[in-house]
Amino acid sequence: MQKPATHLRLSLTTRLSPKLQQSLQVLQLSTLELQELVAGWLEDNPFLEEVENTPEDSFSDTQYVQPPQPGIKQAESDVWDTLADNPDMYELLRRQVCEYDLDKVTAARVYFLIENLNEQGYLDSSLTDLVENAPLEWQLDETELAQALTILQQFEPTGVGARNLQESLLLQMDNLSAESADINEIHTCARLLINKHFGQWLSTHQFRQLCRQLPQFSANTLEAACKLIGTLNPYPCYGLPDRNGILSVRPDMEVYINKSGHWQIRLLHDTFPQLRIEPGVEEWLEQKNTEKMDAMCKNKWQEAQTCLHSLQMRKTTLQRLGEWILQQQQDFFSFGSLALAPLTIKETAQALELAESTVSRAINQKYLTCSQGVFPLRYFFSQSVAATDDGTGNSQTAIKTLLQSMINEEDPQHPYSDTHLVNQLAKQGINLARRTVAKYREALKIPPAHQRKVQYSNH
Repeated sequence: MQKPATHLRLSLTTRLSPKLQQSLQVLQLSTLELQELVAGWLEDNPFLEEVENTPEDSFSDTQYVQPPQPGIKQAESDVWDTLADNPDMYELLRRQVCEYDLDKVTAARVYFLIENLNEQGYLDSSLTDLVENAPLEWQLDETELAQALTILQQFEPTGVGARNLQESLLLQMDNLSAESADINEIHTCARLLINKHFGQWLSTHQFRQLCRQLPQFSANTLEAACKLIGTLNPYPCYGLPDRNGILSVRPDMEVYINKSGHWQIRLLHDTFPQLRIEPGVEEWLEQKNTEKMDAMCKNKWQEAQTCLHSLQMRKTTLQRLGEWILQQQQDFFSFGSLALAPLTIKETAQALELAESTVSRAINQKYLTCSQGVFPLRYFFSQSVAATDDGTGNSQTAIKTLLQSMINEEDPQHPYSDTHLVNQLAKQGINLARRTVAKYREALKIPPAHQRKVQYSNH
């Protein structure tokens, strides 16, 4: 029988200190989750106090999309009263169904569409998919569902129920025209830009091309139409509470053009709680004689220091990350999604000398607002596709945007097949396999050519 033996083995392990663990936890929280955490700190730790933002720290409302206003604190009340006073987006839409003279079947279809909207008010799924995935006993018909969608798209906020940004903006233009005494030239021009030249007015070069392509409109009219489009809301239900009664998006940073005409990024101070140690705490600790009290107070003191360190690390990391995104994606802010450059978390981590997991936490549930709209930070990270020998390529997001643009401009009687899309991309120097194009098309929730032809004929 073999006797038991004892062996010694040396090994190296990495353990995160409690201070670093808390810093990483704070980094990955969304703005609203952070506010809840900080409120707990202030209640539990007497050494921390909140500092009000100074007027110069406040963010002026000059964004393309207005940020949601912080919720008004209410006194404790019955839970049903709270729900009644603060209905979510879906409840607001359901209430509007009762304002229309609809039969029970049509109303049920509208309710069905409302439940399939995403948090921003868009209908992600095609009508075909909704019909195919619905229970058979419902006996849904695509044509009748399209009629229900037309009704839903008349609801407030204007643009709700759209299937893409282009359709949402057109719905908002229809509403503006209905409210005007007469449809002026600027409205006509704006509708034409959205419908036929979508996104082709973002740079000086593109604007000059539009002036040549649309000689029936003066440069002043085109400029006014572009400004009118800029006042529309790309996210119809942005700022409304979601199913949990909280606001779905609050931007953490903004990219804007400074007085020198250069792109610049800044953190929005309203999204960063301002805390500090109560003045005179150190002197107060030194005056204590009871060892037990000193130990307890020092523990709270150390917790307060850790909290401040965590907030500062979050702020510094997001500032560096925002500056890196701006540096790598400047063409996007000027020209839109087609100019989005390939960018990976790995190369970002190497450039900023951070761990990949830290970068992943930093972009989690964080948003950036700019003249193009409001985007999650993850939107700016995508793999390079169809790279050449020198390593250059296009981002997946840019290619998807290009595919969407091609399909939007196709002839309804002869929709583009995947093979045709492959050939069109090849002419622009993007060489992809047909199955790759099909995969991107499916990711965009765009049906194949034969199904699109049926949809076009139904409309």
